[in-house]
Amino acid sequence: MKPAESKKRRISKGKIVLIIIILFVAWFGAIQYMSADRYTAVVNVIEGVDKVGVNPTTELLDFGDLSRDTAQTRTVTLVNTGKMTKYIQIWKKGELAEIMTLSKNNFELKSGEEYRLEFTVKIPSSAEYRKYEGSVAIFKWPKVW
Repeated sequence: MKPAESKKRRISKGKIVLIIIILFVAWFGAIQYMSADRYTAVVNVIEGVDKVGVNPTTELLDFGDLSRDTAQTRTVTLVNTGKMTKYIQIWKKGELAEIMTLSKNNFELKSGEEYRLEFTVKIPSSAEYRKYEGSVAIFKWPKVW
């Protein structure tokens, strides 16, 4: 009797193609995720009536100091300088995401177009007096379909 020989497994061409497609989609998604614009969003809820603080910087979505039942809006200007239409998708997360609204989400930005995206935070009357944080990621997917 011959010693047991290890059998070589052959992967079919269909499986190879499927693996290549999955790897390409994962690679493309990772690149888009890494190139997304990211912002830290913060607001400090303070005691007082109709008090509004000033945004000290433009790198953050800092809504400043706000009292209950007040709102503040910050803008981010999106410009498509490329030759291809971009599909804009915004993800927001964290505790501030629950009280933050967007002027627009999931839309197309054609080549040469500019759009002022507005983020508005309205502090509910039941909010605790403390700092609220969150984050925003703006994805600019090339529209290939």
